Amino acid sequence: MNKFYTFLTAILVLVIFTAAKLVSPDEGMFPLSEIKQLELKKIGLKMDPMALYNPQGISQIDAIVRVGGCTGSFVSDDGLIVTNHHCAFSFVHAISDTQNKYVDKGFLAKSRQEEVPAKGLVCKITASYEDVSAKVLMGTQVTNDPMIRLKIISDNIKNLTETENKLHPQLQCEVSEMFTGRTYVLFRYQLLKDVRLVYVPGRSIGEYGGEKDNWVWPRHSGDFAFLRAYVGKDGSAANYNLENVPYKPVKHLNINIKGIKENDFVFILGYPGRTFRNQPAAFYKYHEQYLLKYVSELYNWQINYMQQLGTGNELMELKYAARIKSLANTAKNYEGKLQGFRRVGLTKNKEIDEQLMQDFINQDESRKKKYGNLIPSINKLYDEIIQFAPRNLFYDYLYGMSPSFQFLAAIDNYQTAFSKIKTKEEKAAFLAKQVPRLKQLYQKLFAQMDPVLEKPLIEKLFEEAYQYNSANRVATVNQFFQKYSDKAARSKAIAQLFDNAIQLNDTKMNQLLADSNEKIMHIQLPLMKWIHLMNEEVNQYDDQDKQRDAALNSLLAKYVDAKSEFKQASFIPDANGTLRFTYGNVKGYAPNDAIWNKPFTTLKGVIEKEDGKDFELMQLIKDLYLAKDYGQYLHPDLGDLPVDFLYNLDTTGGNSGSPVMDENGDLVGVNFDRAYTATINDYAWNESYSRSVAVDIRYVCWVLDKVAGAKHLLKEMKVPN
Repeated sequence: MNKFYTFLTAILVLVIFTAAKLVSPDEGMFPLSEIKQLELKKIGLKMDPMALYNPQGISQIDAIVRVGGCTGSFVSDDGLIVTNHHCAFSFVHAISDTQNKYVDKGFLAKSRQEEVPAKGLVCKITASYEDVSAKVLMGTQVTNDPMIRLKIISDNIKNLTETENKLHPQLQCEVSEMFTGRTYVLFRYQLLKDVRLVYVPGRSIGEYGGEKDNWVWPRHSGDFAFLRAYVGKDGSAANYNLENVPYKPVKHLNINIKGIKENDFVFILGYPGRTFRNQPAAFYKYHEQYLLKYVSELYNWQINYMQQLGTGNELMELKYAARIKSLANTAKNYEGKLQGFRRVGLTKNKEIDEQLMQDFINQDESRKKKYGNLIPSINKLYDEIIQFAPRNLFYDYLYGMSPSFQFLAAIDNYQTAFSKIKTKEEKAAFLAKQVPRLKQLYQKLFAQMDPVLEKPLIEKLFEEAYQYNSANRVATVNQFFQKYSDKAARSKAIAQLFDNAIQLNDTKMNQLLADSNEKIMHIQLPLMKWIHLMNEEVNQYDDQDKQRDAALNSLLAKYVDAKSEFKQASFIPDANGTLRFTYGNVKGYAPNDAIWNKPFTTLKGVIEKEDGKDFELMQLIKDLYLAKDYGQYLHPDLGDLPVDFLYNLDTTGGNSGSPVMDENGDLVGVNFDRAYTATINDYAWNESYSRSVAVDIRYVCWVLDKVAGAKHLLKEMKVPN
């Protein structure tokens, strides 16, 4: 198996980070290119920095793997991966039923033969990257039209990606935007398509305390799970096959069973999702005043509705368990963000900083000529975004959260385009190209279609939209209310979208979508009239949104340059799902006045929380606690078994499952959460309140040893007995 190490580090550093100095290294999710700029020995690293990151050879980054939307790390030379329980939850949920309650009791494969597929999970390993900003921006210099500029960028990215994927068919090649409209990096990933469940603890361990304790410290959760990656016998990426063999990583992490203590140096390599620290103040204003509140309230409504459906109904409770968990995680996170915005006055502080930046620009004629209208232009665009936020959020979440509505809307858009085609030949070409796309969309959405949830959701969103002011009025909704003047009539009309609906009949729909069938372009389904009218509105507003997005893309490229001149510093690009490095120390903190939180929790705290409801605990764990059967996993300073610990590293979503490593690069924990005050990390990081949470590797090993009876995994990881 070929491995690509064409890391163009020097080029990336020159292109992306050209200003005089870096921001303080205690804040930041550093791209791989920036690791060599850090004085790692001074900050606490004892291992050879080249062993951490070596663009020409094997190093620590080769043990890191992206696990869907999370991170994991290889912990054996047979493809064993440790990640989070919540990252594996949907896959163990998929193999659970009322007879095999793996969600509740946990899943353990006692041999390789018992490992089961995590269906749909694809893992990625960063094989190489290179800066492609010049290639992506080629041709943009000849136009001042933001729409044309963005079209050039989009086409360049598409062509570059297609070329790279043809050159490297065994890899997945993607272009990631590092700074909006300014810098772009091509990443090449090795794929692992056959990933199987090995051990997922029961909920009483993996999510001890459930949503009550989520985003809270102190935590006592064993949020970890084990997977295994398989490949074809020739080492190539292959879909699930019994003939596949365990993947052999070139690097895996060693376990430090002695663990860490307070103030020890630790670091993380992982795939953080999205941060927004380089965005303007107006972006913050939109998120604080509209987006975060809207999403958290909508998700909480759905959670409550699903919980009602599951009350006294074991089958429904199991059906919605994974969805509730996902929505609840986001809802509480967004509520924490809102609290963080208010607590630190984030938007106001950003506005003050931008005013100082504007004053700085106005002090110099050359700067004023170059950047004078920059911030006012950005603010004008965001004023429009904020003005129409209710309407646009309605559209986004109506289409996004109702798979049936989304699919029928797609059919309508295809039908509209097809009706404008005149010649037989053009129609045939259209069908040959577009019907397979429609089929692919259907296959993606069908499993998510659920009339029990979608009908009340659509009804709720319509009811809310009817109350919008004149600027945000949704004409289709108003017409709908005029036609169906009472609630019962509206409910019945919306139900027609699902009653005997063809989109819910997988067999019939796939027949219609087979072999470029023209019938799909003529079918009329219940409520299609209203969907057509809605599409006409949405498409009109989409054009306006695209123009704003294009203008912002061009303006934000200059915004980073202006900010760099103002601050006399360069900036680390916001997290975007690409591999990053962050470091710090194991530390407690004061979340509120007169409160100090210690950095470790122990098994004693697990026992103290147990109440048989939100905190339901296995009898075996209580017995082991009473016997003080901790073995080699005892924390000598605490005199107890460590469970979770805190550290001041810079993390966000996507870092779930990231390995927490000590000064020698050995695994000491598995990152899984942040403290509630740190949910604001996506917008701003501060050492005083930003804390991340990991499950201690000693607790992981203790559970494997004493609770799960998985000594074979400890042996595989070379953990001494």
